[in-house]
Amino acid sequence: MSNLKMKEAALIYLDRSGGLQKFIDDCKYYNDSKQSYAVYRFKILINPSDVVELDAELGNHILHQPLKAAEVFQSVCFIAVKTLSLIGQLQTETQINIVLKLTHLPPLPSYGLDLCEFPLDYTSQRFYMMQGIVIAMTTITKYTQGARFLCSDEACPLSKGFQYIRVHVPGATESATIRNDFLCNLCASSLQEDRKFRVLGDKQIVEIIATKALRAFQGYSNNQPFRFQSLTIFLRDESVNKMNIGNEYKIIGIPTCVKTSQTAVCIEANSITFCNSKVPSGISDNFRCLLSLTSSSCWKFTAILANIFASQITPPGTYNLLKLCLLMSLVQTTDRNKELEDCLDILIITSDTLLIDRYICDMNFYKY
Repeated sequence: MSNLKMKEAALIYLDRSGGLQKFIDDCKYYNDSKQSYAVYRFKILINPSDVVELDAELGNHILHQPLKAAEVFQSVCFIAVKTLSLIGQLQTETQINIVLKLTHLPPLPSYGLDLCEFPLDYTSQRFYMMQGIVIAMTTITKYTQGARFLCSDEACPLSKGFQYIRVHVPGATESATIRNDFLCNLCASSLQEDRKFRVLGDKQIVEIIATKALRAFQGYSNNQPFRFQSLTIFLRDESVNKMNIGNEYKIIGIPTCVKTSQTAVCIEANSITFCNSKVPSGISDNFRCLLSLTSSSCWKFTAILANIFASQITPPGTYNLLKLCLLMSLVQTTDRNKELEDCLDILIITSDTLLIDRYICDMNFYKY
């Protein structure tokens, strides 16, 4: 009965917020398309305050158990599709992929993610908000949004249809969606992916530092180099290319634990809000103009600087990344340690050993 009540509340909220009409329009797009789909992705905008006023239990699920809340909306949307005959090709409820996009979180301390606090809660799989400044970002790559699997035993009734649909959930790795060791629940045979129905999405990885940490060290200097602890943010689909290096953002997302050689905590971003620009006031107008003109790419600005200012220490060429590394290595942060004045530490990783020899020779030439 509790689950049925939440489904009714979800339907009422969709109707009042205009989400139901948007859902119907999205279904019309899928239904009119000549392409066959295994996964139908729908984005639903959620205002937690409005949902809590409507139904406290559904609002609590959205804030603290978002994956279960998505299942409630998935069931409601499936019933709507079948009742109103919105998508003729849709067969099973698992084909509907619901993404809940939150407008905000309650302004309470328990919803803020603070890197200064330990231990970090990355096991609850709920939404947190943090504020930080972007210091690095990658180019856009692809990830698997969803995939269709079939039983390898042709005699099994699950060797056809859309019973085995796997979609990406926040915090999951690629191997959680695509693997070759899934088994059929009916006959225990191995499952095989139907590759022509694989759905790909865009992914971008961003590193940010907490605003609180930056403000704490503002104006501090002990003439020793140091690095801020950063946090990894995963941007997917409509969130990619929404952030720029040097800008400050408020990020709502679900913290997860990534197990690599060292366990690290990252955030699967749900929504992003721009705060303000963090370009230093001491930068000249020419540099500001250059940064503005190259803001569409995370590589153009550094590439142009490397081309302009690295010509005196490296020969002309296209090795902009190496030139930039050389420039950064040559920066002298203090003049107190005379023993390190002539030292230059460089790490070069390449399969072309001739390239390394040439650069070492060139550097010795410019040094003497």
